[in-house]
Amino acid sequence: MVDYLELTVDELLLDEDNPRLSSVGSQSAALETLIHLNPTHFRNMMLSIKKNGLDPGDNLYVIEAGEDGDYVVLDGNRRLSALKVLSGPDILDGTNAPSSMKKSLLRAASGFDINQLDAIRCVCFKDRAEAEEWIFRRHTGDMDGEGRINWGRTEIQRFTGDRSVLDVIDFVGRNADFTEDEWETTRSTIESKKSSNIGRLLESAAGREHIGISISKDSDGHKTPLLSRDPKWALAVLKQILEDVRDGVVDSRSHNTASEIEAYFKALPLELQPKGNKVAQKAFRDISIKSPPAAPPKAVKSAPKTKGAPRMRKTLAPKKNSFNPPDSEKGKRLLREATMIDADKLTISAAFVLRAFVELAVSDFMAQKHMPKTKPGKDGHPVDLTLSQRAEAVIQRISRDRTASNDDLRGFRNNVVSKTGPSSLQSLNGFVHNKYQIPTPEAVRAGWDSSVPVFEAAYGKV
Repeated sequence: MVDYLELTVDELLLDEDNPRLSSVGSQSAALETLIHLNPTHFRNMMLSIKKNGLDPGDNLYVIEAGEDGDYVVLDGNRRLSALKVLSGPDILDGTNAPSSMKKSLLRAASGFDINQLDAIRCVCFKDRAEAEEWIFRRHTGDMDGEGRINWGRTEIQRFTGDRSVLDVIDFVGRNADFTEDEWETTRSTIESKKSSNIGRLLESAAGREHIGISISKDSDGHKTPLLSRDPKWALAVLKQILEDVRDGVVDSRSHNTASEIEAYFKALPLELQPKGNKVAQKAFRDISIKSPPAAPPKAVKSAPKTKGAPRMRKTLAPKKNSFNPPDSEKGKRLLREATMIDADKLTISAAFVLRAFVELAVSDFMAQKHMPKTKPGKDGHPVDLTLSQRAEAVIQRISRDRTASNDDLRGFRNNVVSKTGPSSLQSLNGFVHNKYQIPTPEAVRAGWDSSVPVFEAAYGKV
């Protein structure tokens, strides 16, 4: 069994038998050795804690030191060392660190207020032997799935909203003549094992110039790749590149430097070399080359007339909705415009109306339930929740109140609240501020339909 404790810096001791150090004879020697492992990294750790605090999802591993009420930190010694220097920079006087290094760390510690730091959360083990298995898991990689698996390049890009490579890969998958199995093998191989190789080619200066790729960055830092060459020609080039990476023709050993990458593009067949002027830029995710399947030939003898399938609506919202209109005049007008606006012809306007109505519904619901729209800031002053954070809080409250099921709310969370959703709040914001981003009619209509459970919760079902 373990105990979960909240301790102060003064109650914690560095481990003088830390595997990073071998064995040292004192606390000051342990601190000095940890600093010398990498002074730049140590200073960066200090600055990160000073700015962001400790990772709320991570605990220090400790054991009792004896009868003095102190605890030895078995895992987390770098974090504890940084905290000790931040909270009492004079501790550096007991070390033999060079004066230049001490000055640098003193500057990093300047302005830190230990009182603003929450208590340090620790897991207390009975003894070293009990802790060793968990410490080993923390520091030895994925252990065939038992340990922590580091993110690859594509996972990091998805998380940060960097679509500069992902959208290009998706463009090839949508439009190239791969079989379903062949594409799945190609995509999974590239994204899981060779993401750095494809990224190195597509993000290089030679690659972007050859293919005609540029990157648009919105106010939230999300990156969108744009194409300025003939899409059919670019597709052929990109298909060749993906196959070369998949099959090992290109790897980090053969194509690593800028000159090696430039030589690769120059060696492509003549038909894959750039020709003619560049064309108007368009986002890769909005480019579709494949023609729709041909309509089946008409039967010679017409079948008996039956009631046809309902036509897909063109407007952002259906003419009849399953929820009551908002009480406010602005809300009523937004809903009316949503039922009238043609999303096929006025797609950007439809995106604006969708975002405005979602924000209104979220705000109205929070007002009804007296939900806070701020959270405590690090300086003690309240900080406004973002629209995404407010929307997530509304989802959780609706689920808790059982106004709608988790299944009903999944579409709103995945399509609208999630950063990567096709009609996400971030995308809708990007349509306002990014001169290159253009929504699709299908995305804004799907965004409306996914939001209906929230509208019903805010305004009541008809």
